[in-house]
Amino acid sequence: MKGNPFKSLKFVMFLSFFLFFMLIIFAYNVLMLKSYNKKMIDEKLAFVQNQCSILGNQILVNQYTMDSMQGNLNVQIDQLANVWEGRILVVDTNYRIIKDTYTINQGNYIVYDEVFKVMRGEKDKNISMAKDTAEVIIPIANADKVISGVMLASVSLKDIENTNGYVSSQANVLILLFSFFAFAAAFVISNICVHDIKKLNSKIKELDDGHLDDLHVKSRYNELSQLIDSFSVLLTKMQTVEASRQEFVSNVSHELKTPITSMKVLADSLLMQEDVPAEMYREFMTDMVDEIDRENKIINDLLTLVKMDKKAALEVEQVNINALLELLLKRIKPIAAKRNIEVVFESFRDVVGEVDEVKLSLAFSNLIENAVKYNNDGGNVHVSLNADHKFFYVKVQDNGVGIPEDSQAQVFERFYRVDKARSRETGGTGLGLAITRNAILMHKGAIKLYSEPGEGTTFTVRIPLKYVN
Repeated sequence: MKGNPFKSLKFVMFLSFFLFFMLIIFAYNVLMLKSYNKKMIDEKLAFVQNQCSILGNQILVNQYTMDSMQGNLNVQIDQLANVWEGRILVVDTNYRIIKDTYTINQGNYIVYDEVFKVMRGEKDKNISMAKDTAEVIIPIANADKVISGVMLASVSLKDIENTNGYVSSQANVLILLFSFFAFAAAFVISNICVHDIKKLNSKIKELDDGHLDDLHVKSRYNELSQLIDSFSVLLTKMQTVEASRQEFVSNVSHELKTPITSMKVLADSLLMQEDVPAEMYREFMTDMVDEIDRENKIINDLLTLVKMDKKAALEVEQVNINALLELLLKRIKPIAAKRNIEVVFESFRDVVGEVDEVKLSLAFSNLIENAVKYNNDGGNVHVSLNADHKFFYVKVQDNGVGIPEDSQAQVFERFYRVDKARSRETGGTGLGLAITRNAILMHKGAIKLYSEPGEGTTFTVRIPLKYVN
């Protein structure tokens, strides 16, 4: 199922890159046009000011007399006004207009606040902008900066607007061209970005079809490499779980079949004989009852393990851990006494924790019973309890046979036995430590194992004082 293409990562990345490129193009276009327009206006106004300054110097030489304004100077002013498509006024110190290229107000007096400010020296010049015209007022002054008049020039900006229109039309053509390149670039970049994701997805589909044992995918991106590594770790865990499941099924079949096989052999032996003595019947029936008890124990342990695997809710309550351990030791000491094994309990402080008493009792009972079962006659078992502000700690230590180093990582697996013959002799099902570990993990705790063959084994358990769901 492909789904909505507009919700695909490729489309989102393509759209993001394309919009980003277009935003840059439009922003650059706007800034370029504004900068070009400003530059054109500044250059034209600078030229106007320069020409007015030149005319002002000539006017000073001719001393503002009308006669002197005839001839070349008048022609220059008129021609310049025509070139600028505007109007030029020359005003003397009495605010009398002695030259108007429109001749409308020539000889009249001007009343204009900006002219007053420039004439009085309050401003060295004045520039004002209208829609398509600009007005420049500059003083007519001698070398000593003495102002003897002003020039007012109004110039048209239509030529700049026309130029800007042409530049804008050319820019629009470039925008269309760059838009095409932006579209192509966004398409290529988005495809490159999702290429590794497509490759990973293809490998996962092959994995789903059962054609791969690992994800052999390399990526140029750190984040995707981390994702691939996470998938590989998950795949390894899944493969481990599947292998464990198959081994568990095989072990369950074997463990359940063994007592049944034994009972069948005993029953067949009785049926094949005639006039079997009552003592033999009793002996065979006793053996069959033992096998049935063993079968029942395996089934009960399996049910217990299944319940814990389903993450059944804990019946959490405030429990005195000291009293709990003392009760468990009281039950186990008679079994230890038969083999002259000393069981010692050491408590460093009173501990009350939020735990499921039934499940935790089962976990601690398994640890202590194992310390007794796999101990040497005349050995000892040391159980200690301590706590800090956050956790309580239980240590179960014995000086028994110990666990080989190559078996220590597997002792918490279901049906795993270090010594299969001895485990069956002691009545073990191979599920005790798996049940113990699950019960401790359900309490958000941890269990660790330290052992030396021939010297003994130590299990340390850490469980939070307050249960956090």
